[in-house]
Amino acid sequence: MRRATHADQAPQLRYVRTFGCDADLLWRLITRPEQLSSWLGPTVLSKTQYGGFMVVTRAPAEQTGIVTICDPPHYFRAAFDDPPHPASTVLVDVVPGQDGTYLILTHGGIRDSLLAQYDRLWMRALDRLGRVIAKHRRCA
Repeated sequence: MRRATHADQAPQLRYVRTFGCDADLLWRLITRPEQLSSWLGPTVLSKTQYGGFMVVTRAPAEQTGIVTICDPPHYFRAAFDDPPHPASTVLVDVVPGQDGTYLILTHGGIRDSLLAQYDRLWMRALDRLGRVIAKHRRCA
């Protein structure tokens, strides 16, 4: 499910997915560089307190940023750099449920010209995440 809204005059994308795994596995898949690379694209995390990062999917979609808040294993917020424009913000919530774990991803502060690009990026990435989780389930 996705929804685009306008918050603070900048579009926002929100995705809610239910994955058939426990919250600990989902948290590892969305926070460890080697796991992120399997579904998001080549990812490098620095060794800072909160974790600077670089995500490289393709040249026009390359992003760098920093995790600004992290409350494992439930929540993190990251700022994506987009010089000379203000950074956009990605909020990720992991919520355990009875039939799996919910991932709520909200990407806000996106420039209008990048809305479709980010929507494609997140839709494809979340589909790949679902396939990675399915492989983990088959191996368990």
